[in-house]
Amino acid sequence: MLLYKKELGKRTSNVILTPMLIYKGVVLIPVAYIFVSINKGLLKGENIMKSTHKTIRFDYSKIIGEEDRRYWGIHTVKGRLHIDTKRYKKMCEKAYESRFIPDGLFKNRSTPYFIPTRVHECDFVVNKIIILINELKNDWFSEYKNAIKAIETPDKTEEKTRLNELMYTCNSADLDEISLDAFFAGVKRMNKYNQIVNSLYYQFVQKVCTEVERYMLLVSTELGYKSNKFDITCFVNFSDGLLKDKKGTKIEKLENYDEFKSLWLVNNFLKHNSVEAYNKLKKNYPHYVHPLKGEDSSIKYENGMYAGNWINIESKYIDNIFDKLIVFFKDYCRVFVKEDVEKASWDYDDYFENAYRELTHLDD
Repeated sequence: MLLYKKELGKRTSNVILTPMLIYKGVVLIPVAYIFVSINKGLLKGENIMKSTHKTIRFDYSKIIGEEDRRYWGIHTVKGRLHIDTKRYKKMCEKAYESRFIPDGLFKNRSTPYFIPTRVHECDFVVNKIIILINELKNDWFSEYKNAIKAIETPDKTEEKTRLNELMYTCNSADLDEISLDAFFAGVKRMNKYNQIVNSLYYQFVQKVCTEVERYMLLVSTELGYKSNKFDITCFVNFSDGLLKDKKGTKIEKLENYDEFKSLWLVNNFLKHNSVEAYNKLKKNYPHYVHPLKGEDSSIKYENGMYAGNWINIESKYIDNIFDKLIVFFKDYCRVFVKEDVEKASWDYDDYFENAYRELTHLDD
């Protein structure tokens, strides 16, 4: 039996006649009708699966000056920044300031407004550590290296001695003797100079380790570390214990782990001046250990000997260690803290707040 049933249209108030076929008590709708109905909808431009959600766009025509954050597509909603990414990108490019457009701002997003994951830069663990290391790096290059350069070198001592003695003679026969005196003055200065420079050098190695280890403890505590004892061994064991997957990446497999570990073994030797610390450094990184210079190489290290005389690291060791540590801790935060270390450099409210202030020159 072919019947017609009246239904109220979902989009209009028109009455739609739907043909139905009742067979043995079961209501059937002809397939041909369904096919024709769908095609009619498509021809009319209707979206059969159209979402009921609507995107509310801000009316930027009412914004007068660029001092208003909204001019840049930066909106404050319940104390958090919401970024209209299309508007933000357009205005930055208009101001020739594409440097404020992060590379990942438009990746894997389906909404026009971007809400940063965090509020402050240091809400990311990786940023805390990077800021600390960069501060140490700046101290080294801006302060410590300049202080070391100010220390009188053997060459300067030799030159100063030569000029002083020339002031008290007018006899050319004295020139050879003056040159010889100056040479030996430089040689005499050499040991003291090396002692002072190496002392400052190794003190800064210990400063780096002390500061970074302090942050390592803070991070570990945030992640659940409870013990009152803490050293590099505790850090390694605790970090590996965070892995739920026993086949996951161990800390020793992270990039630049050797640079991280060797630095701490050098520091451990400098701090304790013990045979145990010496043997650990020599076993793991033998190229960082040498016998006493100018002494019989058969001399063995004994407890209490100054570790600095037995350490063999290049003059630019500290210059290069900062960037290597940053690489290591980025990898650490990626694996163990589960942070997106690439997005961490910009995925917070203060990044866009600071961008706004620079774009409008508010701090000038």
